[in-house]
Amino acid sequence: MKTKHTPTIPAIALALASTSSNLLRKSMNSKRIFASLILTLCVAALIGLVGARYDVRGVQGNSAHELEGTWEVTVIPNGGPAIVDFATFTDGGGITNIDPDPNLSTGIGSWKRIGHDSYAVTFIHFLNDQGSPLGALKVRGEITLNPETDTFSGPFRTDVVIGGNVVQSFCGTVQARRVAVEALQSCE
Repeated sequence: MKTKHTPTIPAIALALASTSSNLLRKSMNSKRIFASLILTLCVAALIGLVGARYDVRGVQGNSAHELEGTWEVTVIPNGGPAIVDFATFTDGGGITNIDPDPNLSTGIGSWKRIGHDSYAVTFIHFLNDQGSPLGALKVRGEITLNPETDTFSGPFRTDVVIGGNVVQSFCGTVQARRVAVEALQSCE
């Protein structure tokens, strides 16, 4: 004869606790999944906003209110002939300057905003004499950006430094225009 097995109170309590624990785990997992989903959506939205900023600037080519980019610079020393060189200003405050003089290395340095459309610039070129190290040129300037014409201009001072001593200085002004991206013209 079979006896009917009736669960005891402790067995029922254990079963309920187990079921409750499983429901709690499922609820916590759902909350974690939901939180992860929200976090992922927020990160995607931020990436989208940042990407849209750069896409809009790149597509429209409207960077006239910013110094970043490459510029054709006309250097006009007081009492000397004008020289044309190129400067690239980076987003992080760096500058690279290329001068046509074969006795100068590429210049590297920094820039920072000092006013609404005004910037301070400092960069250094190594100076050599037919390949032999000689010293350095330290260039400092203050430039004012004109967003309407996408140009900048301002005064500069260059110190010739040899053996740690300034042996000569000269001043002048610079005028620059942005090297803009142009549409490709057909060669036909």
